[in-house]
Amino acid sequence: MVTTEFHIFLWHVGSHSWVRRSNLDSLIHRVVVFKGQVFGMHSIDGLFKVHLVPRIRLQNISVDLGKSMGRLKDAKMWLVACGDMLLMVGCPSSVPSIGDTLEAFRLDLSVQRAKWVKVEKLENWAIFISIDGRSQALCCMDPEKWGGRSNCIYYYDSKEWIACELGKPLKVGASTPRFECAHMMQPMWVVPSMFYSFL
Repeated sequence: MVTTEFHIFLWHVGSHSWVRRSNLDSLIHRVVVFKGQVFGMHSIDGLFKVHLVPRIRLQNISVDLGKSMGRLKDAKMWLVACGDMLLMVGCPSSVPSIGDTLEAFRLDLSVQRAKWVKVEKLENWAIFISIDGRSQALCCMDPEKWGGRSNCIYYYDSKEWIACELGKPLKVGASTPRFECAHMMQPMWVVPSMFYSFL
């Protein structure tokens, strides 16, 4: 699957051409695989599911934002599969800064109209996000095994790492030492094979 601004291109193994689906009228921000299904997002209230059989089609999912998430409608958002939850992580500003609070919301598909439900704690999970849209958000169980912290969101901007506890304002000193990085080089989270059994 390849996504551009307004299109999704899919290639079936054994096929000789790409199939294009373009019935979305806005920018595709995130695509994630959750419980064997492909979900995508083109806005905070614009969620869709990609069906691959018997034919490729996109199904828009109507989602109730609720009061707590409604105020983040223009915020920076990340879609991430975290265990048995599909989460939306949000920050009120485009770049998390001192005083900002990162929040997470779980997609509840058990009701007639899907809704986002606020998550108070990530329990024994940690989430990794980046301002660069090319870097897929990633979650990791039991981060203490490699020296990380549970219920924590690790954020990377162009020069520093920031560790922020879910639901708590970002404090001075939460970042790690800065390091220089070329603008064309951005991080991509990679899960070593030793962690596959934990995800």
